[in-house]
Amino acid sequence: MIRLIYASAATGEFSESKLMQLLGKARSNNESVNVGGLLLYAKGNFFQILEGEKDTVETLFCKIQQDERHSSVVVLDRSEITKRNFPDWSMGFKNLEQFDRKKLRGYNDFLDHKLDEKDFGEIGPDVIYLIEQFKSIW
Repeated sequence: MIRLIYASAATGEFSESKLMQLLGKARSNNESVNVGGLLLYAKGNFFQILEGEKDTVETLFCKIQQDERHSSVVVLDRSEITKRNFPDWSMGFKNLEQFDRKKLRGYNDFLDHKLDEKDFGEIGPDVIYLIEQFKSIW
């Protein structure tokens, strides 16, 4: 199994309704291929972790990279794993614009800005840390 973490920039506005539609589709697709993980959204930025069998995750990620709803897709981590961090979630989700960030230990202000590909490369460790914080909250 592998864990793949990536960041990307939305190409357009994502209302709460649009985010819920995206999440519903992701959950349905992921469930059908036994992939799980977590999707975070803030200020036009997506941060996602995918966990599952290597070939399945890589195939799914290829489709994600071609999705026109976002750009600047940057892989922050790709690791082999022996167990999932989010075994019960086809896709967990949190809109960080509506989340009390004080609950996050080590909060970083990168969540307050729209980012680009260069930024994503620089904040990789912070995003991985953020995801670990969400794992401990739930």
